[in-house]
Amino acid sequence: MTAALGLLSATLAAAAGAQDAAVPVRNAGVTQGISVAADLGFGRLQRTGAAGDDRSRAIALGGSAGFGPVGIAIGVSRVTIDPALGGNQSSSVLTGSAQVTVFGGPLVPLKIVWQAGADRSLTNGGGSPWRGWAGLGAALSIPAAVLSIKPWIAPRLDYIGNRPVTGSRVKTALSAGIDLGLLNGWGLRVGYDSRLGWSGGGTAASGVSIGTSYHFR
Repeated sequence: MTAALGLLSATLAAAAGAQDAAVPVRNAGVTQGISVAADLGFGRLQRTGAAGDDRSRAIALGGSAGFGPVGIAIGVSRVTIDPALGGNQSSSVLTGSAQVTVFGGPLVPLKIVWQAGADRSLTNGGGSPWRGWAGLGAALSIPAAVLSIKPWIAPRLDYIGNRPVTGSRVKTALSAGIDLGLLNGWGLRVGYDSRLGWSGGGTAASGVSIGTSYHFR
């Protein structure tokens, strides 16, 4: 492979990792009814021995619906990659997931939720990079006088598709966050995502987000 092609391959792999870390994977439990949300995310891909870190930012819009123990969510985000080498790259990413509550009910504050989902870049058609994941999340609802507080944590396995990878395509990852809900339906939320198992090959990706949501009562 020529030096130019090698640099291109490394840049695309770094961009994919930063893209995934721009908006954390949420698994905060099944919320009954319909909700909409907007998030602003910031990701970073640390590369050992490289000129610097690749960084990313994203604006994400999405909606979710919950009926009993089952929930679904779908969203789209606009991601801009600022690589350590080369110019900025932008793309749109489509995300979808499904959740099933495996422990906890309406009167139980702790809920354990199984989730599976996938995202795909809308660039390059069928050859675009994509990722699938599955894992368990734990969310604890803490009621207060004027708002609810819900911390959550969610380990998972990621499957990396249509992109260069080091080692297995199955990687470990972890996300966590805190949701604040007001009585009128509005909410604030923060999230963090770490690609714990993506560090092979001298890279480590992470991301944070802050957002707002509205729950239709």
